[in-house]
Amino acid sequence: MKQRLKKVAALLAFISFIVVEGVSAASYVTYAGVLPRFQGDTELASANKATNSKSKVENSVVGAEYKANMWIQQGSTKVSPTAKDVTDNDTRYFTVDQSAVGKKVSLVAENASFTYVTVDIAGKFYPDN
Repeated sequence: MKQRLKKVAALLAFISFIVVEGVSAASYVTYAGVLPRFQGDTELASANKATNSKSKVENSVVGAEYKANMWIQQGSTKVSPTAKDVTDNDTRYFTVDQSAVGKKVSLVAENASFTYVTVDIAGKFYPDN
C-alpha cells in the first residue's frame, strides 16, 4: 500500500510540474490594434504581472515603414521605461517597477511620429518573462 501511495505521489508531482511549466512558458497575450493619429496612445493588451521578472514584447507588425513607442502602465501610472522606434519583428524587454507586481498591467503604444495616419500593430505581450 505504501509503495502504491509513493507512486501516485510521484506521478502527481510530475504532472503538476508539467502543467506549471507549460502554463508559464506560454503565458502571453496576443494583441492587434491600430495606433491613433498624432501620437495618441492606445492600450494594446492587459494581464496580471505575477513576478518581478522583466516583461517582453514580440512585435510582429507595425504598418508600412512606421515605428511605435511602447511602455507598460499599471492603471494610469507608467511603470516601465519607453521602448522607442519599435518595428516589425522586433522583440523588446521591459524592466517593470516593483509596485506593479501582483497587479494588472497594460501594454500601451503610440505612433513614434506625429502624423495624420493610423498605423496597424500586432504581436505578443508577456507580462512575466
